[in-house]
Amino acid sequence: MGKIALISNARSHLVARKGSRLEEVACRKGELPLVWFESMALFRAKITGLMESGYDTFLIEAGDGTVLATLTCCYNHDPARFGALRFAVLPGGSTNLAYERLGLKQPGVEDVVRRLDALDDDTSAGAVTQLPALAVRLGEARDSHVGFLLSTGALARGMDHVQHHMFGEGQRGSAAVALSLLKLAARPRHYMAADGEPLLRPSRFEPKTSDMQVEAGPHAFSLATTFPSLSLGLTPFWGEEAKPIRFTYAPWPPAKLRRAILRSATGRGLERLETDGYRSINTDALAMTVDGPLMLDGELLQRDSSISIRVGTTGDICFLR
Repeated sequence: MGKIALISNARSHLVARKGSRLEEVACRKGELPLVWFESMALFRAKITGLMESGYDTFLIEAGDGTVLATLTCCYNHDPARFGALRFAVLPGGSTNLAYERLGLKQPGVEDVVRRLDALDDDTSAGAVTQLPALAVRLGEARDSHVGFLLSTGALARGMDHVQHHMFGEGQRGSAAVALSLLKLAARPRHYMAADGEPLLRPSRFEPKTSDMQVEAGPHAFSLATTFPSLSLGLTPFWGEEAKPIRFTYAPWPPAKLRRAILRSATGRGLERLETDGYRSINTDALAMTVDGPLMLDGELLQRDSSISIRVGTTGDICFLR
């Protein structure tokens, strides 16, 4: 059996409101280190130390941003070893898409303790899900950002606006984020960004791979993921290729946007969106240059500049269920 570490974020929405379950697990188990996310630099140093000490199983109690930080630090420390690591996700943040798709099915304190005891007694991991993540490289950077949902343009801008300007206390969560985005889509020109301009506005998109089937120019948004569906069961993907990255592109102006969202919600007639300039493919890799916001798992990677992006995958990651 490998070595287990616990990770939590005291500023994550659910942890801040209800306290940390993993802190109680750490007290019960005694020997397990508990790492608190404080800043990216400190967190990276702590994860590096754990990996160099042979830790290979990480329980993460936080939102999507802390899951992103953990996967990113582990992957960049040793990409060759990354596929041998195991992760478990407990809900803790304002957005918990990773937990919804990959999390522990029984995340209570007693459940987690029993699961860890079983891991101690048996080399078997029990129920697991294997899924690759996106590995996103910006510009000439050597390291990658590792996460599950990449968005550009108005979608990234809208998600940032929702998180920072449309919530009151107690109103967070993946469902709340998705419903707020639907509210934006219902009245797309009603909502303004912090700069006083409409949230739904064009930004330049230049594909660098031919299989995207789009031309360089203004776009409304794009999104890429390795998940088969998003929150609330939205499935805005209709590519048929048996490849890990699902990518969808919305043109500018986004014709019949409400109808496109309805089709994404029902999963019916998605291919008909092609006639209005929407595109969706499954692929092994993406390369593009975008002007404007870029978001990965709820975290802004950039806001207004122009940058080249290369997107691949990590290979399968083992998530304890």
